[in-house]
Amino acid sequence: MKIIQLEYFIAVVKYNNFTQAAKFLHISQPSLTATIKKIESDLGYDLFTRTTKDIKITERGIQFYNYAIKLVQEYHQTMEKMYDLKMSESPKVKLSILESTNQWVSQAIAMHRKQYDDQTYLISEIHNQNDILAHLLNFEEHIALSNEKITHEAIQSTPLYEESYMLLVPNNTFSEQHITINDLPLILPKQGSQVRLHLDDYFKRMNLHPNIVLEVDRFKAATNFVHKGLGYAIIPRFYYQSFNASQLDAIKFEPNLGRTIYINYLKKRKHSSRVLSLIDVFLSYWDINVKNDE
Repeated sequence: MKIIQLEYFIAVVKYNNFTQAAKFLHISQPSLTATIKKIESDLGYDLFTRTTKDIKITERGIQFYNYAIKLVQEYHQTMEKMYDLKMSESPKVKLSILESTNQWVSQAIAMHRKQYDDQTYLISEIHNQNDILAHLLNFEEHIALSNEKITHEAIQSTPLYEESYMLLVPNNTFSEQHITINDLPLILPKQGSQVRLHLDDYFKRMNLHPNIVLEVDRFKAATNFVHKGLGYAIIPRFYYQSFNASQLDAIKFEPNLGRTIYINYLKKRKHSSRVLSLIDVFLSYWDINVKNDE
């Protein structure tokens, strides 16, 4: 079975109509119908039930559709990677970062490009610990930053630095340098993020019952809501230092809460000299000397 046959099938499911799917694919309807019948003949079961008025996907068709989607996505991702190799002798360095690390990562990459001025990079933000691990193990990223140590035999996970969480408030909101956060209107990350897990664990340990007025995806959104006077955001210290915080103060709250940022990569992967060099730049930026946990 060919990828193009799977793409034809996916189009029929998407439009739930052979005529519209054929127009989208720029082929004739009889040709599309013949392709679907050929797939069904090869599989030995129907993917659709057909009447004179409409078509409906079968239960087996749904299962086949889920597999087809994954296969087509993997095919196109593989072709994209192969195209990258053809276009450049130095493939993209792929890394995932955290929103709060943008400023220092940009400085580290600028340092790296002084040595490799033709190097290109593909940078994404991944905040879920399981997703970070999966991307590393599946060779989708060379380097990943996380705010928890990744404990896996295949992963080198090295601490880079520690930082405190701060309370972001409009200027001169509080006269004290240290405050408690109980009963304050808080703007927090959504449930499920690693930062939210840190905060929820902190609230539980401190027996606090936070007054959460807003939940957001990104620190940037939280900061904008603070500017609008809708509450106070809890953010990492380096994020506050990395963006234009005019008219906002970042103050410590008690008891203190902090986190550690880690750099992660596959131990046994045959990394290029350029990837290894970027890892060294990240480590030297924070003055870290590492002995791999081989």
